[in-house]
Amino acid sequence: MPNSTLLKYVVGIDIAKDSFVACFGSLDSVQRVRSGKPATFANDLPGFAALLRWVVAQRSSDAPLWFVVEATGVYYEELAYFLADQQQRLSVLLPNKVKHFAQSTEQKSKTDQLDARLLCRLGLERALPAWVPPTPALRRLRVLERERQVLTQQGARLKTRLHAYEYSYQPEERTLARLATQQQLVQHQLRDIDADIAALLAAEPELQRKLALLTGIPGIGLTTAVVLVAETAGFSLTENERQLASYAGLDVVQRQSGTSARATTISRRGNVRLRTALYLPAISSLRCNPQLRVFYARLRARQPNGKPGVIAVMRKLLLLCYALWKRNQPYSATYTNAQLVN
Repeated sequence: MPNSTLLKYVVGIDIAKDSFVACFGSLDSVQRVRSGKPATFANDLPGFAALLRWVVAQRSSDAPLWFVVEATGVYYEELAYFLADQQQRLSVLLPNKVKHFAQSTEQKSKTDQLDARLLCRLGLERALPAWVPPTPALRRLRVLERERQVLTQQGARLKTRLHAYEYSYQPEERTLARLATQQQLVQHQLRDIDADIAALLAAEPELQRKLALLTGIPGIGLTTAVVLVAETAGFSLTENERQLASYAGLDVVQRQSGTSARATTISRRGNVRLRTALYLPAISSLRCNPQLRVFYARLRARQPNGKPGVIAVMRKLLLLCYALWKRNQPYSATYTNAQLVN
């Protein structure tokens, strides 16, 4: 390539359950972006090996090579761990980050090939963070906490059904017995999961120690701390507080055009498990955390509706957990007052 040198190669990958589409591109020293024709591979080990052979055939220099993958469900995980094991540079991006980049382009259509090309372009134009695979303990912790959340929801629904049926006209005794048995089974399985989590933390003293930093916050219990850490892979999925709030769907959205203006609200487009886990701790914090109680009272004085204030407290708690985890320091009321309330 005359009068220029290649700065980096990027492979953008749009992944699905059974296959994925890869687009190979390059960036040179005069900021020219080039991308080739996308190729499709099977989402399995032979397909991963074929991807690496295809990439080797595309390269013409030893410029750095990056793979860029969107975190789509769990379908990306096998490929991501494979690339990490092969010592390849990899960025795993949250869907909202990819969506925001797509909105800045002129691309209107959406196909697997176009999405792969978009991810390639994003990797070429932006400096992206390297993906650090979660530890086996964090991966197992996420499996257990998600199973626990599902069972908790099932238990709440069963409790409602049982209560309603008990007070219906002439309830069937055997139906009542079956509902009670199902409820007992859910409770038994929840105790098993709690025991598995306790055993996991006992075998991982450093993880247990860092979780204790979060449970030192008034209103944050072990169950909530486990959800926050597991769903964010130890807060490694985001680079800053703004991205974390967006990932949780607690970022503020304003819609205004001309004389029309709607009330600000949260996006609700992030990880619903984080928002669910933070709601009750936020309510509890209004009783046991003086600093957040003052913060909520200030918001309530300006807004008669209490819901925005509770959401703001949820966001404060999330960002406080993030700060304590990253700074590896215990909770302090003085720290909370200085960082969260002012």
